[in-house]
Amino acid sequence: MEASYRFSLEDARWQQHLSDEGFVVLAGALLPEEVEMAKDLLWTDLEAAYKGVSREGLESWKKWPLSKTGLNTTIAQDPGAWYVRACPGVKDAFARIWGSSDLIVSMDALLIWRPWWLEAAWRPCTEGLHLDQNPFSKPELETVQGMVPLLAVSSGTGGLEVLPRSHRPDAKAELCREFPHLRYSGDWCPLNRSYEDAILLLAEPGDLVLWDSRTIHGGRVGDGLVAPSASHASPTLARLSVTVAMVPRARATPEVLQARREGFLKGRIFNHSPHEAGTSSGTLASRSKKRHSMTELNESQLALL
Repeated sequence: MEASYRFSLEDARWQQHLSDEGFVVLAGALLPEEVEMAKDLLWTDLEAAYKGVSREGLESWKKWPLSKTGLNTTIAQDPGAWYVRACPGVKDAFARIWGSSDLIVSMDALLIWRPWWLEAAWRPCTEGLHLDQNPFSKPELETVQGMVPLLAVSSGTGGLEVLPRSHRPDAKAELCREFPHLRYSGDWCPLNRSYEDAILLLAEPGDLVLWDSRTIHGGRVGDGLVAPSASHASPTLARLSVTVAMVPRARATPEVLQARREGFLKGRIFNHSPHEAGTSSGTLASRSKKRHSMTELNESQLALL
C-alpha cells in the first residue's frame, strides 16, 4: 500500500512527518507472524470473556454485547493486548520518539467493529472528532498516541481519521477561539463538528498508527463497500485494533508506578497517558472489576509495566 504518510521504521523521514503533520503510519511494526499470533490470542481472550461467541461462528456475533463505539476494555489486560504492546517494533518506534528504551506502556482499550455491512444493527457509532489533550492547560507535547490495526484499514471498513497539522500552535489558537469552553474541561475534548480536511489513515495489518495527542482525531465509519468474498469466506471483523502509547519511565512518579502495578493486578483499564495512571480525564479509566483471567507477563511485557 502506498500513502504519503506511511513509512518504514528505518526511514528517517517518519519522525519529521510526525512532527510536521501531527501523525504518521509506520509500515509493518508487527511481522506477519506476529499479526497472526496477536489475532489468535485476542480471539482466545474474546471467546473466554464472552461465552458463546466464536471466531468461526458469524451467527454467534449477533448476541455479542459490544459497545456501539467499538471501545472494548474487557480484554485490555489479557494476553492478546499485552502481546501487541510488547512487540519489538512497537517499542522501537516509541524508543526513537523519546530517545529512551526504558518505557512504560498505556493499558488502554481495544477497538472492535463487527462487519456491519452484513448486519445493519452492527453499524458502529463513533465518538467523533476530538482531542485527548486540553489545548488550554496542556499546549505542549505530552504524549504520542498509537494504535496497531490487526486488520486492513480501508475506505470500506473505516478506522482512524485525523486533521493534519491541527497540533500546531496556530491551529490550537484558532481552536481555543472557537471552543473557549474547553478551558474549563479536562483532557477529553469532544468537538461535535467535522472538518473537510480530515483524512482517514489507511493501513495494513501490523502497521503502527501514531499521532501527537494535540492532533484532532476520531473514528470514521467506512462506506461498507467491502468485497463479498472477504465478507463471506470466513467470519472477519471489520476492525480489530489495539491502542498503545509509551513514555519514558522517568516521567512517572513512584506513586503512579505503584498504581499501575496494582491496577494491572485488579484488571483496571487506564487511559493513553502511562505516566498519569488514569488520573487524566482524557479517555477511559475503568473501575476495578472481577477478572475472568490473570495474565502472566513475560520479561519484555513486565519491563513495560
